[in-house]
Amino acid sequence: MKKELKLVTEYRRIAESNYILLHDGRVAKLLTPTRRKELLEHNLFIPAGRYRRLTLADIEATIKAGEVTKATEAK
Repeated sequence: MKKELKLVTEYRRIAESNYILLHDGRVAKLLTPTRRKELLEHNLFIPAGRYRRLTLADIEATIKAGEVTKATEAK
């Protein structure tokens, strides 16, 4: 069963840091993309300890699919 993901629309930036406070009280860290082979990629640690480099398109496809996937696989 796929977990329904909700996009966060309300947050506050914690002054002079890379962290934000989400509407439900959780804290999240802003990611800085890395340029690799002319793509901007984000370094993410996915559940089960897996390390992945994903582009913004990959992250958006993951949200749509409800699982970690590459943008080209989500079509």
